[in-house]
Amino acid sequence: MKEERNYNFDGVSTNRLKQQLLEEIRKKDAVQLSIFELRHKITELEAKLNTDNEGSEWKTRYETQLELNDELEKQIVYLKEKVEKIHGNSSDIFQREV
Repeated sequence: MKEERNYNFDGVSTNRLKQQLLEEIRKKDAVQLSIFELRHKITELEAKLNTDNEGSEWKTRYETQLELNDELEKQIVYLKEKVEKIHGNSSDIFQREV
């Protein structure tokens, strides 16, 4: 239900009513400007958040890749040592048989 209000403007000049109307319009414009600025700021912050997330994702990928590279380097060293050991043992075996 809509509430009906009975405004009594008796004794109020039209100039005073115009001033009040202009003041209300200014307030409405200020609120609309604030809404516009807040929406713009929200858009900026969301874009920054997305950019930060992308940067964070790439940083995480980079760090993970570095860890993986370190593990692979360790495996390479281990396998080279194992190959050298096998080659060393096989030459010993061949020398014993000769």
